[in-house]
Amino acid sequence: MLQTVQHMKRQAQWHGSNIALALVAGAMFAVGIGFMVAAIWMMLAQQFSALIATYAIGLVFLGLSGILLLVKRLRRAPPIPSLDAQLRANAAQGRAYQPRGEFPALLEAFLFGVNTYVQVRNRRR
Repeated sequence: MLQTVQHMKRQAQWHGSNIALALVAGAMFAVGIGFMVAAIWMMLAQQFSALIATYAIGLVFLGLSGILLLVKRLRRAPPIPSLDAQLRANAAQGRAYQPRGEFPALLEAFLFGVNTYVQVRNRRR
């Protein structure tokens, strides 16, 4: 199946944003673990003082990282129609494929021919 350049750009942007979200969530998780370790150490060293605040900060960072990872997991890929579906939709609406230089010249000529055939076939019906 052929993919347009825009299709590949959209996929790359979506995967890039997923990677960025995972990196931010991973950084927050690491900070949260650091605060949790510090809080547990302080709790063992001195019973009750500033460690409740440290423990709370650690829990906040862990909670934020968990929420971000959940959001990342629940995100769905945006619906991107295939080239075939785009050509069929354009042909059904009566719009002809116009070469724009996205593909090699031979492939564009082939796509133009296929689109013309689909339009002629649709007119007969």
